[in-house]
Amino acid sequence: MNCRPLHIALMVTVVGVACVGGAWAQGIDPLNRPVADVRLKGLRQVDPQLVFNTIRVKKGDPYNATIVQQDIARLTQLNKFLRVEASIEPQGDGSVILFYEFSEQQLISDVQVVGNYVLPDQQLLEVIRLRAGDPADDFLIDRAKKQVVTAYKQAGHFDATVGVDEPLLAELGILLFRVVEGPRLRIRAIRFQGNTKFTAKQLKSRIRSKTYIFMLRKGELSREGTQEDAGRLREFYRQRGYLDAQVVREIEMSPDGRDAAVMFTLQEGEQYTVAKIEIEGNSVFNDQSIIEAMALRVGDVFATNQLEASERRLVELYGQLGYIEMKLVKADGQMGIDRLFHENESQVDLFVRVVEGKPYWVGKIEFKGNQLTKDKVLLRQIRDLRPGQPFVGAGINRTKQRLNRSPLFKSGRTQVTVLGNPGDEVRDVLIEVEEQNTGSLGLGAGISSDSGVVGSFNITQRNFDITDTPDSVGEFFTGKWGKGAGQYLRILLEPGSATSRYQVTFREPYVFDSNIFLDTTGFFFERERRDYDEQRAGGNVSFGQRFGDVWSASIQTRYELIDITNIDLDAAVDVFDVMGESEISSLGLSVSRSTVDNRLFPTQGSTLRFNLSRVGAVGGDYNFTRGSVGLHKFWTVDEDFFGRRTVVSARIGAGYIFEDDEAPVFERFHAGGHRSLRGFEFRGIGPRGDVTDVADSDGDGLTTDTVPGDDPVGGDWMFLFSLEYNFPIYQEVIRGVMFMDTGTVEEDVGFENYRVAIGVGIRLAVPALGQVPFAFDLAIPIAAEDGDEEQVFSFDIAVPF
Repeated sequence: MNCRPLHIALMVTVVGVACVGGAWAQGIDPLNRPVADVRLKGLRQVDPQLVFNTIRVKKGDPYNATIVQQDIARLTQLNKFLRVEASIEPQGDGSVILFYEFSEQQLISDVQVVGNYVLPDQQLLEVIRLRAGDPADDFLIDRAKKQVVTAYKQAGHFDATVGVDEPLLAELGILLFRVVEGPRLRIRAIRFQGNTKFTAKQLKSRIRSKTYIFMLRKGELSREGTQEDAGRLREFYRQRGYLDAQVVREIEMSPDGRDAAVMFTLQEGEQYTVAKIEIEGNSVFNDQSIIEAMALRVGDVFATNQLEASERRLVELYGQLGYIEMKLVKADGQMGIDRLFHENESQVDLFVRVVEGKPYWVGKIEFKGNQLTKDKVLLRQIRDLRPGQPFVGAGINRTKQRLNRSPLFKSGRTQVTVLGNPGDEVRDVLIEVEEQNTGSLGLGAGISSDSGVVGSFNITQRNFDITDTPDSVGEFFTGKWGKGAGQYLRILLEPGSATSRYQVTFREPYVFDSNIFLDTTGFFFERERRDYDEQRAGGNVSFGQRFGDVWSASIQTRYELIDITNIDLDAAVDVFDVMGESEISSLGLSVSRSTVDNRLFPTQGSTLRFNLSRVGAVGGDYNFTRGSVGLHKFWTVDEDFFGRRTVVSARIGAGYIFEDDEAPVFERFHAGGHRSLRGFEFRGIGPRGDVTDVADSDGDGLTTDTVPGDDPVGGDWMFLFSLEYNFPIYQEVIRGVMFMDTGTVEEDVGFENYRVAIGVGIRLAVPALGQVPFAFDLAIPIAAEDGDEEQVFSFDIAVPF
């Protein structure tokens, strides 16, 4: 039978029936006729199985034009076809063959980006949102181009353009975005208008956008960043009672499109004050106690940050007595202190509605996630959570913070949960941690302007357990031993061209689970100094106690054997005086205080150290008293859009040997070099030693005398003071510094020969080579003494202490 197929478009309309001599010619409706087969036409890119999985009409089903229409709609929603048509071809046995004919949408085989340098591929692909296998739809491609341009505008590149390689897309299906980034706008000026309550200088200190300064600051413009700055200004005003303050940000671009000025227009409004404070729901504390605990009082400026501080203080007040579920509830059911604004006055009433709850007692403390670390190690970090005692609300946060800062666990992963039901008087506590790798094996080499070329091999374990010995040879080599007690062990081997050090350190931070700590070190050290070689072998033991989380004190003992050899003939007399082996022992007291937020890169806080030791107290060849004190303070002065901080630090230190001419040359104070006073060579400043002068006295024989020499031999008094400005340059990898180092080393207390050097430098962080960045500095002495040994360039690792 030769019949014309019936075509069904998107609306599935039967165009006609023209099969002569059969039932079709008699006008019989094809509805419910069996479908003998379903066939596909025009597929070249799309997998036929995808079509068969999408349509609902199957071979053997009764024909239904409505279902076919729905199937065409479902196929169209795949976004892989420009057009879908359906037709039927009647068969002699009364069945039909259903045909689907496709005009395919071109599919993308790959998505690539070229020409981008500022924004990485991954970031751009995330905003493009087109992937291999998606249709090459013009609308979607145009939308992707606009999103890429928007991303660049947010990054400060307002002239960025994006195009698509059309021939490559048509030929190979590769969607290639060609980016022309254009210059990034630099902020040349930041202006304010409408501000009468605060100066422009005060407002500038509250925003993160900064103007461009050649070589020192990029001053790059970010639309998103400046908009966030407008929010910071609003918050600044509201924290000072100007609740109606509004800030509008505008950007003015220069004609060449390279520079911009940012204008913040302010409407300050009136300053609000607190008119009344009402309290209800309290029975544990009276009204006066609650008001005294708050940061806001009647008559105070209504500052939003002080309101938040009041809420925190009240929670802490109740938390001290175990009311850890105490709540402050507003009239609408939300949490916090409620407020009512006066209609005709800039005043506000505060309503403190207290839901006290009940006091709870600490039950058991359980730990989860510490598979290697012993429970007692975690117990040491717990603060104000003692079984059998009332809960202290602040203790939950303090405990969480201490565990997050611990080198044994991953930061930010600690969770502290109070278990049980509100009706229970005793509530258990679950502390969940996630352990991190606490061991490291280091192998490498380095170079320093102070120490020369040094090789390094070290094994460090910050969660060591000296009692956990290996049970087998296999356990020893796999490292499945010696872990879990929170002790510190380090084995260091550093052979070098000028300096070599071999050292073993063991530290028990909590002796017998108390606040007493023990530090021990054994070492062998040798160095080729300018006029002689020095070897030291010995060790020290420090036994002390922590007083809270800030202060500590310890008794320190030291024993060393020093060997001075290979002395040059023109060396100072002081060096010849200690030629050969010497024995040193000392007993001392050390007191320290630390509030820094990070030991590798502190951004706030300070460290204070005081040391006093008596050399010869337990024997040895020398007897003298040596004291030193050091203070290092850190301030964050700025923070950019990426959270990178600019830090100013000040360091001051002094040392004194109380007895004159008793300390040997290798125990005196020395200065100069990267870690003390840049701009001068290592130990390049200070008093010069006398040398022996040999002369012929009128033919009567040789005579000797001492004359002033050129080599520094150290002094009994040292004073150092430094300022440093540390700022980000590129991501977390490169930072810049500007600094001023000053100080002196003298035979007696004084500042007659004071040195000053200023300089700049780079801090380069290479994660693969360790956490401590490399330091490269240029320093120029602007105040020096005759004979000082200057050194403009120095390099080392950037240790903060």
